[in-house]
Amino acid sequence: MTEGFKPQESDRSGNPGQTSIDQAREELAQFPAPVLQHYDDAVGKLTGRLPAEVSEQWTLEGLELARRSVRSWEAASEFFAASIAVQRQLPSGQFLKWAKSGNSLCADSPSLAVAFFKASPTAMLRLRPRYIDDWANVCRTLYRGTWKSSALSCRLFEGTPELLETLSFEEFCHFGEFLEILSRRSYDQAGDALGAGIDLFPKISGDVDRFISLAQVVAEKSWRETTELFDSATASLVEIGSPHRGSLITLARRLAVTGVSDVAVVLKDGANTVTRMPSENRDRLLDMTDSIAAVSPSATPVFLKIVPEILDRVTFEQLAEWQAEGFKAARDSDEAAIAYFKLESNRSIEMLDALSSSMELSRIKDIIQMYCLALTGRVIDVQAAQQLTEKNIGWFQGELPTTEGTTIYMPSVINRYTTKDENFGFFKVISTHQVGHIEFGSFTFDFNVPSNLFEDLRPRLPGAEALYEAKASEKSPELAEQEESGSPEHVLAGKSVSDKDEPGQELKKPEFVTDMSRFFDLFQDRRLALDVFTILESSRIDGHVIVLYPGIVATYNIVRKAALESRPDVTDLPTREALVEFMVRLSLGQEDEMLVPSEHKDVARKLRRLLRIVTSIEASVQDATEATIRAYSILTEVKNEEIDEDDFEQLEPEQEQDDPADSDQDIVDPEQVIQQFLGQSSSDGEADGASDEISEDHDGEDEDDYSSPQEVDYRGEFKPELSQLLSQMQLMESGEFSESGQMEPITQEQLEELMKNTLDMEVEQASDEEGSDQQVSEMIENLMKELQKRDPENQQFQPGPSQHVDEEGGPLTATEPDTFTYPEWDFRANEYKPNWCMVHEKIMADGEPNFFRETLADNASLVSQIKRQFELVIPEMYRKQKRLEDGEEHDLDAVLEALIDIRVGVSPDEKLFWRRNKNERSVAVAFLLDMSASTAEAIDEAKKPSDDWGAPDDPVEYMVWLRSRRSEGLRRTYKRIVDVEKEGITLLVNSLEALGDTYGIYGFSGYGRENVEFYTIKDLDERFSETVPRRIDRIAPLHATRMGPAIRHTVAKLAGLEARSLFLFLISDGRPQDRGYSREGVEKEYAVHDTRQSLIEARQLGITPFCLTVDRAGHDYMKTMMEDFSYEVLPDISLLPKRLPQLYRNLTT
Repeated sequence: MTEGFKPQESDRSGNPGQTSIDQAREELAQFPAPVLQHYDDAVGKLTGRLPAEVSEQWTLEGLELARRSVRSWEAASEFFAASIAVQRQLPSGQFLKWAKSGNSLCADSPSLAVAFFKASPTAMLRLRPRYIDDWANVCRTLYRGTWKSSALSCRLFEGTPELLETLSFEEFCHFGEFLEILSRRSYDQAGDALGAGIDLFPKISGDVDRFISLAQVVAEKSWRETTELFDSATASLVEIGSPHRGSLITLARRLAVTGVSDVAVVLKDGANTVTRMPSENRDRLLDMTDSIAAVSPSATPVFLKIVPEILDRVTFEQLAEWQAEGFKAARDSDEAAIAYFKLESNRSIEMLDALSSSMELSRIKDIIQMYCLALTGRVIDVQAAQQLTEKNIGWFQGELPTTEGTTIYMPSVINRYTTKDENFGFFKVISTHQVGHIEFGSFTFDFNVPSNLFEDLRPRLPGAEALYEAKASEKSPELAEQEESGSPEHVLAGKSVSDKDEPGQELKKPEFVTDMSRFFDLFQDRRLALDVFTILESSRIDGHVIVLYPGIVATYNIVRKAALESRPDVTDLPTREALVEFMVRLSLGQEDEMLVPSEHKDVARKLRRLLRIVTSIEASVQDATEATIRAYSILTEVKNEEIDEDDFEQLEPEQEQDDPADSDQDIVDPEQVIQQFLGQSSSDGEADGASDEISEDHDGEDEDDYSSPQEVDYRGEFKPELSQLLSQMQLMESGEFSESGQMEPITQEQLEELMKNTLDMEVEQASDEEGSDQQVSEMIENLMKELQKRDPENQQFQPGPSQHVDEEGGPLTATEPDTFTYPEWDFRANEYKPNWCMVHEKIMADGEPNFFRETLADNASLVSQIKRQFELVIPEMYRKQKRLEDGEEHDLDAVLEALIDIRVGVSPDEKLFWRRNKNERSVAVAFLLDMSASTAEAIDEAKKPSDDWGAPDDPVEYMVWLRSRRSEGLRRTYKRIVDVEKEGITLLVNSLEALGDTYGIYGFSGYGRENVEFYTIKDLDERFSETVPRRIDRIAPLHATRMGPAIRHTVAKLAGLEARSLFLFLISDGRPQDRGYSREGVEKEYAVHDTRQSLIEARQLGITPFCLTVDRAGHDYMKTMMEDFSYEVLPDISLLPKRLPQLYRNLTT
């Protein structure tokens, strides 16, 4: 019996004697207050519910818990608090067994006992009493005497109630075994797996034990992959039905046992494939996969991944035939099987071709490009339509053919017909039509150019006068010079119009970005106008194709006939829409059985005549616009009202005398059209008020209800305004834009106006106005980026009109936002020039994410190697912290001192423990990249000395020199220095994210001391996001290399951080050089010494600088510039991606 507590006789009710309770209370009062409080609460509730001897034993267990160690009173407190709920669920014998289990845990660690007792009330609801000891032991096995193992064990206790809602106790034990195996390698990984399991298991009920078995194999063979496994399972397995999910998990385990890595990818790809499969084929697919796994496990993941792609081309039965042939290849060798299922072997490709009738764009892209070259005499790029849609600049249909004026976009796969020849023919037709838009001038429309076949109404319509006034004005030489200086917010596009004709005289500036946009601004109902123009212009293109390309006519007519057969029934449409559909059918070649509204047969005849005119070979895009004005004026007079099927009649075939070529009479009265556009009376002198009422009636009843016609599949998506804008940018680059006009700046505000007011920019008829505005804003931003990419001068990198400041002048003043001035060191005078340089800080524009992804994919083995290196950068270092109230072990010195204090009658110190605290890594580094024009050199040329700066001092001559440098980059087919820099940064960033260091990435360039450009790719306090890879993609060669101010600005950013270790990592391809900074003679040394001084300033602030140069002649100036600092000259720039992470590891360790 425990000393200090003697059991007393029970009273007649079977309750413990009051004396024993008082004794227990007296002893428990020596511990912190919660112990006695919970004991009193429990005694009050348990009195009468427990036999006396059980109650006494229960009290003894609590006292024993409290006495075990300095902090074990917490376990006693939780024991008493949990006892009330636990006693309701357990018989007396099991209740005491539960208490003893907790006491046993407390002997190992009070923390375990605390977690055990806390979890017990809810755990006992789902745990049979006979499993209490087993439960405690499963969680106890995770404890190995360290604080991490203790935390993991406690987490399993805490998670038990939630786990047992889904798992049987046998499955729970199995999961505990898995955690124990994983914890031998990493407690953190095991903790993550525990949390992930709690979330995952309810979602895969019935297959939990299979998945745990899989996870256990992965933990034993490749424990680092367990996190990816749980993530993949959570994302993928939930959507699959239980029978197929279990089969997929069993397959994954089978592959893991055989040594196949990336089992998480197997689950992801397998789940994706199974969910895309009709349910009746899923079992058979999994059987096919199992058969491959039996002979070639390494080929199985490849097969699972490729199946959706194969099914885009063949039926499931044909897939089975293709798989059977691959099974034979798998029997030969793993290599043969992998090549087969990756479509890298001739055997596989030939088999698939024999089975499939589909045609893939990727396989015939070169042929289509040659075909387009033969048609037009110019090189036209061909891409998948989805690529344009993903840019989110106004195109939405990912599988419809289209063009933006320079490239044709087509579906990735055509599977419309039963033979390859027919599907290839469809590719030829859609490419011919899209090329026709480019070849026959759909996007070269000029508002000021007259039509060939109509009297021009455009100049006479409201809103056209401002355009003519602007274009009629001629620029003076002085104004031309002003325009050359540019404006900060402008990008080039369109034709220029001077802001002022003479000083002080304001000139009307047209509010449009393209002539096509100006044309559509004439119409009140822009949607109707766009639909009519689309039909007429597409008809014009078809007419030219049929006359000029007779070899394609037969196939063209087959496709047009199929398109005609898929049109909707015209009698189901309201009146105006029926007439628009009539135009579509007529443009596709239908001549007989043309149904039109009975009351509007004359309207149909006029529309038919207009279509006949624009399909003639003499018609130009200007004629299509004139025909659009006439057709629009005709259609707006027709109410868009529902009519019965009986109200349609067949239109008689066109008679010979109806040929518009035989008549000089216009189809409409021009004056009446003009009056209609002006909103005045259109006939018989009706009063203005009556006309207004008609106009209001039309606006209110018709236009809101009007819907555009169903698209013609082979004609695709037609975006005349956007396409003209983008094609103009491309023509600017090739110098083909205009013979008369210069380029006009376009502001972002003008683009916003175009995107918001142009109906062919609508975000798929978004009903949520706020959501629509947000999507339009995103498209505007993406469109600006696309325009900047097409700007041959890369103007987004220029802050605006460059100042030309005399190098011998005075200090500069930073007056604009995000500009900073810094001193420069004059080694000749041995003093600073105050405020001598101005830094312009800007956020790097976004590019595409492809470069980042492709770099990681192309260097997968190197990525893995770097990751392993970084995991070893700094091992887990611990510092022993002594004299703590709780910890891992007793502090022997403190315990001895406490015993001595007790012997001499002094109250001992309660701080008797020690534990190891992990020394966290505290590193911040700023990477500073040289973005000078010299980084545009091919890496093979980078080995020659780069001392020759070669840039002229005169700003005008400098821009000519820079343009020539950049033009080489536009035509490059080689890898540049800057590309290798980007690759190195990509690999490093990928590893730094795992390491957890604070880091920033910056680039610098500029021209002159007043224009030092500083680009933020990732700021030091910025979290890594999908934006960073896009910014890395935009790193490009720019101007000069004025290192000093760029280093000083980077140092200013680093100096504000609280990290223990600060580093500045400079990556350059040559010596510092800039106008007035590094010319031949003394100025070369001037630049080197200023850079050296900026590095000294960094070190004085506790920042360690390091310079990596790819200039093989770098030792010549590095010895001076980096005299007291570390640097490295890389002899072969191609080594940069591999060397950069190694240097970082060495530098920061």
